[in-house]
Order: sequence, then structure tokens, then C-alpha cells
Amino acid sequence: MNDSGKKINKNVFFLGLTSFFNDWSSEMIFPILPSFMAEILGIPKFLIGLIDGIAKSTASLLKVFSGYLSDKLGKRKALAVMGYSLSTIVKPFLSIANGWLSVLGVRVGDRIGKGIRTAPRDSLIAASSHKKHRGRSFGFHRAMDTFGALIGTVCTFLLLRFMLSGTIEHRYRIIFLLAVVPAIIGVGFIVFGAKERKDVPPSKHIKLLWRAMPKNLRIFIIASMIFGLGNFTFTFFLLRIRTMGIAPAIVPLVYLVYNVVYFLASYPAGISSDRFSKKMILALGFGVYILTALGFAVFDAPIWAWILMALYGFHMAFTDGIARALVSDLAPQKIRGTALGIYHTGIGIVDLPSGLLAGFLWDVISPQGVFFVGAILAIVALIVLLFVKK
Repeated sequence: MNDSGKKINKNVFFLGLTSFFNDWSSEMIFPILPSFMAEILGIPKFLIGLIDGIAKSTASLLKVFSGYLSDKLGKRKALAVMGYSLSTIVKPFLSIANGWLSVLGVRVGDRIGKGIRTAPRDSLIAASSHKKHRGRSFGFHRAMDTFGALIGTVCTFLLLRFMLSGTIEHRYRIIFLLAVVPAIIGVGFIVFGAKERKDVPPSKHIKLLWRAMPKNLRIFIIASMIFGLGNFTFTFFLLRIRTMGIAPAIVPLVYLVYNVVYFLASYPAGISSDRFSKKMILALGFGVYILTALGFAVFDAPIWAWILMALYGFHMAFTDGIARALVSDLAPQKIRGTALGIYHTGIGIVDLPSGLLAGFLWDVISPQGVFFVGAILAIVALIVLLFVKK
């Protein structure tokens, strides 16, 4: 039973708390990681793109199998717990990283954890939500996730500016260690708060085949993959705002603007997608990204870094949770975990070529060229999205 009388199910609430604390941990690290790689360890931009691409692609390849297993075994919570736990274990090792290979190892380990947990967790959210409230549930989860990112970003800013002393490298490494604390709390919430759902029994007859997916779901995944190819890893957005004159210690504050907008807009976006159309809200999100990418390509003044990061927050609010809800709607219930896994794997497969493309364009052409290409690919994806029918 999907608790149709409840707008936010207890399971969704506890999964939201898990994501809140996990992202608190992750976003203490993420705003300073590009600067740490480029300016402390001296890693070239091409290798930074390679690290991000390999890490995300590794995670993505696992998402389809973890989603498939969650359907086949009927064990969504156990896989989600395993994924969150692995990410928590590897994070502290970033504090002793001394080159691109050690950073790659930590990033891959963290993303493997994400690859294991994402599809089963999203399937558990969908199974815990009535269809008419599914956009709201995913919007709430994304809002909690982003609220954690907001708190994590504030923590890093305060630690860098007021609480930690020593060289910038020393302060970065201390933050990498401290980030494990909220991650451990997050694992506790899913272990002791979330419950397994028995809506769909385990099935031995689920096929992990592209052609087994409904036609409109396949079209949507193709649109998402094209979009992902041009929606370059966030590392390049953070590197771009550095070229716009934003000091290293202020980068977390600019990133905070993105997270505040993302947090405030996610839940209303989810409600709107239930009331109107998930496809319409997604198309709006694609359009906002096109404007954001063009802005990063054209403008260089520091004020535009703040404005464009806010716009990127709107883009994420209109797409991230809504896309998961749309996949859940388009997929038959018995293969929902598999469908979510294929969706996440599809958009993740392009992370490696996307990261390599961004690094190549940055080094060979210019930072602005990266975002011009991103805008063009997003326009193509928007056209493909229009062919998706409910």
C-alpha cells in the first residue's frame, strides 16, 4: 500500500534525512575539491576532467545492476545502506591524497557507493509514494539533499575563514576529515528509520534489456544522455567562477547561492510537476540551463558568477527530482528499480566523454568554449524531450 492519504510518507522523510546528512558531508568537500586538485596538487584540467569522468562513469555502470538487483531480490533498503556506508568509509582518505591517482581512488570509491545506492533508494521513494504525490516526494527528497549541501557549504566557508588556521592546504585536509561526521549520522537514519517495502515481490523473470523499456522511457533516457553530455561536471563551473575573479575562500559562498536556490525551488517544483506536467517542468529546466551555459560563455565580471550560479540552482530544482519521478511514472511497477538504474546509468555513461570534452575544450580553446558547446547540446536534448509522450 502506498499510503495514499499521506503527502510525505515516513520512509520518504527518513530517506530525506539520510540524504541531508550525506550531502552535508559531501558538500563540505566538493566546493574546495577543484581548487585542491588544480592549485594544491597541480593536476592539469584534462586530468581533472578524466578523474570526474571515470568516477561518475564507474558509479553509473553500477546503477543499472543495483536497480536490477533491487527488483530481482526485492531488497531496496539493504542495497541503499551498503552504498551509503561505502561512501562514508572512503571519504577520510582524501585528507592524505598527494596526487591525481589517490584523488581518483577516493572519488571512484565514493561514486561506487553512490552507484550502489541511487536506483534502489529512488525505487524505495517511488514505492513509498502515491502516484499523485510522487513529484512532491522526489521534490522533498531533493530539497532535503540540497539543504544538506547548503549546510555543508556554510560549514566549509566558516571553517576556512574563521575557525581553522595554517596554510590553505592544511585547512583543506582538516575539512576532508571532519566531513565524515555527518555522513555517519546519515547512515544511522536509513539503518534505523527507513523500512523495506513489500509492494512488489522478488521476481526471477526481470530482463535487463534496453528494448524491454517502454518506448517513451527510452526516448526520455536518450534526451537525458544528450543533455548530460553538455551538462558538464560541476567541477568546471567552479573552475569557471575562479576565472571570473572569485577568490578561493569565497568559492564556497558562491556555491552556497546555488544550493539556497536549489533547496528553495525543489519542493515547489515537485508540487508543480504533480499539478501540471513533469515534462513541462523538465523542459523549463533544460531552458534555464541553456541560459546559464550561455551566460558563463559570454560574461566574465564577478557579479555574473553569483547570478549564473543562482540560475543553475533553478535548473537543478526543475530537473533532478522531476526526472526521477517521470521515470517512475513511465516504467511498469515491477521493473521500476531496473528502469531507474538504466536511466541513471544512461546519463552517467556520458560523464566520461563529457568530462574529457570539457577538459579538452578548456585547454585547447577556452573556458568560454566549454559552455558554448554545452548550450548547443542542451538545445538538441530539449528538442528530443518534446517527443516524449505520457
